[in-house]
Amino acid sequence: MQNMNAYYDFSGQKFGHPLSLSINGFDRQVFSQQTSLELSYVLEGRYEVITEGFSRILDRHQLALIAPSEIHMIRKAPGAENAAASVILTLHIDFERMPEALVGQVEGLFSTLVCTEEENAALLGRVRQTLGRLLRLLTQPEHSLFQLNALMMELADLCASGAHRPMESIPLQSPLHESSRRAIRFINRNFRRDIHLEDVAKELSFSVSYTSKLFTKHIGLPFVKYLSYVRVRASLEALLEGKESIEAIALDCGMASAKAYAAAFKEMYGILPSVYRKRFLQNLRYSETGADQKMRLDAAHLALLDHLLRQPDQMIYQAPGLAILRRGEAVVCESEGPAALTQQQGKLVVEFGPKQD
Repeated sequence: MQNMNAYYDFSGQKFGHPLSLSINGFDRQVFSQQTSLELSYVLEGRYEVITEGFSRILDRHQLALIAPSEIHMIRKAPGAENAAASVILTLHIDFERMPEALVGQVEGLFSTLVCTEEENAALLGRVRQTLGRLLRLLTQPEHSLFQLNALMMELADLCASGAHRPMESIPLQSPLHESSRRAIRFINRNFRRDIHLEDVAKELSFSVSYTSKLFTKHIGLPFVKYLSYVRVRASLEALLEGKESIEAIALDCGMASAKAYAAAFKEMYGILPSVYRKRFLQNLRYSETGADQKMRLDAAHLALLDHLLRQPDQMIYQAPGLAILRRGEAVVCESEGPAALTQQQGKLVVEFGPKQD
C-alpha cells in the first residue's frame, strides 16, 4: 500500500490542460515510458532514478529531468533511513495535449539528466525559482490560466536549454540488464494483450524459469505482479478523466476483469479505483477516515516547499553604499547613510545623505 499522507495533486486531465503536478510519498515499483516531460524533485528523503542509460541516487532538493519516451523508474532509495517519510514532487508537461503549431517538434529536444549543486547547478537554481513561482500561483484561491501557461512554457524552455549541457559527469552505468530492458519494452508494447511469462521468454529466447528469475532479480517484482502494476499505471489517465466505466477501463488495459483490476489497484494505491476517481473528480484529498477534505496545499506541504516558496531578493539597482532591490511584493532601499522619503509630483523620491561615521 502506498503512503497517501503527503498526497497532493493538481492535474490538467480534469480540463484537458497539459500540466500536472503531484506531491506524494509513493514508492514506485514500475518502469514508466510516457510522452510527457517529467521533472521529479526530492522534497524529503532519498530516491533512486533508474533509466536505460544510468542509475543515480537523488538526495533532498535534487532534481531529475526525464525526457519524453524515456524508460525510467524513480523509487525510494533502497536502504534509505526513514524511507516512509520520503516525499517527492513530480511535474509533467504533456505535449500531446498542445497544438503542434505551439510546440513544434518535441522529439530529440530534451535529454534525461540529473541536477544537483555539483552537476547542472545553474539549471537546478533556475528550475527551483520557476517551480516556486508556479507553487505560489497554486496557493492562491484563484489561478490565472495565462500565468499558469506562461510558467509551464518557461519550465519547458529551461529544460530544453538544459538538454544541451554536457553529460560527461553522469555515470553511464545502469543496473538494468539488457535482457531486462528488452522484457520491459515487450511488456510496454503488449500489456493490453493477454500475455504471459511464456511470451516474454519466447521474445528473449530464454527458458521460462530463467525469465522468471530475471524479473525477480533485475526488476524486483514477479512477472504477474509487475504486469498488473503496468496495467494499473497505464489506466490512470482514463480513470481520472471519468468518461468510461471502470469495467471498460479494466478490460482496455489488459486486466481479466474489473474485480482483478480493483484488487491490483488497491494493492498498489491502498484504495479502490472507484473511490480514487470520485475523490479526484471532486477535488478531494485522500482521507483514512473517509472525511471530505478539499485538495489543497496544507501546512505540512508548505513546510516542505518553504525553500521554493520564499521569494529571493531581486537586485534592481546597486551603487557604492546603495542597493535597491525587490523583496517579495515590496521595493526596498538599503543605504549606508541616512535617507528621506518624499512625494514629488506624484512620484516617491528617496534622498540619500552622506555616510555617517
